Amino acid sequence: MKIRSTVRRIILTSTIFLLLVLAWFSISGGLNQIPRSQTIGQVVETIVQITCGLLSLLTAVTCFYWQKLHRPVRLAWLISLIMTAGISSVVWGPPMLIVGVIFSALAFLVARAILWLLRVGGA
Repeated sequence: MKIRSTVRRIILTSTIFLLLVLAWFSISGGLNQIPRSQTIGQVVETIVQITCGLLSLLTAVTCFYWQKLHRPVRLAWLISLIMTAGISSVVWGPPMLIVGVIFSALAFLVARAILWLLRVGGA
């Protein structure tokens, strides 16, 4: 029983650390992109990216505080991560819609894995 709770704590701590790293890179990357955003698509993607970073932080926070809000926050985070991945590959690179769809699908799988880890970790 002790080993199981220890493993759950390690999973939860690692997942929260991953969310905090994601928040850091999303927010700092978005803030660095602001001056380089030239099209409406790039501006929208930058805003969504910063929002994703803030929602990553809020997802980590709702593991401990405001636990009643964890479902809508996690859903909003999932959507923002998918949108960030899909839109960024289209507006910042060569506009290839299939690449955006693939990145969105991969982001969905990563987000679902992170949410599963949060659930296994007990948050």
